[in-house]
Amino acid sequence: MGQRQLTTEEREQIYLRKKNGETLQGIAHDLKISYECARKWWRRSQKDGLAGLVLRKRGRPLQGVLSQFTPVVRETSVTLKRAHKRWGATRILLELHNTDELAKDTLPSRSQLYRYFHQQCPECLNLWTKHKVVPAPQRATAVHEVWQVDHQEGHRLADGSIATVCNIRDPYGAAMIASQAFEVKTQQRWRKLTWTEVRQVLRNGFSEWQTLPDSVLTDNEMGLGGNPTDPFPSWLSLYLTGLGIKHNFIRSHCPTDQPQIERNHRTLDGLTDDEHSRQNLTNFQQALDHERGVYNQHYPSRASDCQHQSPLDAHPALVVPRRPYRSECEGVLFDLQRVFDYLATFTFDRKVNQNGQVRLKGVPYTVGRTYAGKTIQVRLDAALQEWIFFERDSQNSPREIRRQSLVGIDFMTLTGLPISEPSRTLPPIQLTLPLAV
Repeated sequence: MGQRQLTTEEREQIYLRKKNGETLQGIAHDLKISYECARKWWRRSQKDGLAGLVLRKRGRPLQGVLSQFTPVVRETSVTLKRAHKRWGATRILLELHNTDELAKDTLPSRSQLYRYFHQQCPECLNLWTKHKVVPAPQRATAVHEVWQVDHQEGHRLADGSIATVCNIRDPYGAAMIASQAFEVKTQQRWRKLTWTEVRQVLRNGFSEWQTLPDSVLTDNEMGLGGNPTDPFPSWLSLYLTGLGIKHNFIRSHCPTDQPQIERNHRTLDGLTDDEHSRQNLTNFQQALDHERGVYNQHYPSRASDCQHQSPLDAHPALVVPRRPYRSECEGVLFDLQRVFDYLATFTFDRKVNQNGQVRLKGVPYTVGRTYAGKTIQVRLDAALQEWIFFERDSQNSPREIRRQSLVGIDFMTLTGLPISEPSRTLPPIQLTLPLAV
């Protein structure tokens, strides 16, 4: 007759009694089992702890994320993540390294841990990136009605540099409006594009096509949409507002809301993927400009309703300005009062710090230490360009606390242009085909 199956209590006895100094031979004798059986469970408990004393299912070994690591590593990782939801994988790994029980265990990598958390406790992830809820974007019905803006990262060039390309596309006319590459390599990896760099690409598109679009559609990235936990509009949104352009956003984690720009990335990436084009940033930008011109004027596109014609042949309205633009006239087109009127539609919640201050777009405003630790509301008086700070009384009615002049949101900050006395009229515009090939 074979060896009988031990109960969980008997297996734990082997572990605890051996740990307290008893011999395996004596433990086996008391439990009326073989020495080999006692040794097996003692060895397993040494390797996996008490979790190793649970009977394992027969058949194929466990597969999946972290299956090659001990149960103690898996359980401790998830326990730490659930106890500290805002800890990242790097911080949890540091804690695992400092856990005596895991001193001899092999630990997973940061990326393995993240995948395991995504599988075991997804509710603990993405706590910092809950974006504003927005509706699905509407389809464009005419050229230059909507421009889609997005970045394609991680282009490694032969000279060791890393480039990010900011692309703009007209989804209705299927035209590649602008593409500009930026050097983004840092000591660690690469950086994100700044909002001023995106403004530069947009301005290049305005100038080349000599028009302003009705709206710009982007994702919710910090450089485009601002802080996801704060309703204060981003710098890019304020710049576009000053030009009378509406800044719309795709739904969070829904790149399919702008499939045309995603396909634009793939097309332009394939057209410039050769040794000469990827030598350095200068060659890369020249290739982007050339291939974009070829695509717009000659490429038999299947996008939109081009029906194997080039975008400019299929949509001749692309060369007709929807809202005429000239770079030298941006000072006329940009209306700062539009920005103030837009900001006046918001009410911002702010918690007063111990110094009696709150911050709006990085600028500190003093409301008094009397309100330290309290949450107050802020609105903008667009006519006077003053922030109004108020609190709610017991009946939830607003009571004004203080007013202060708006600081830091001005023409130079938003446009990057010097203040001058521009001409009050736009000169006639004679539009030519962009980027003749």
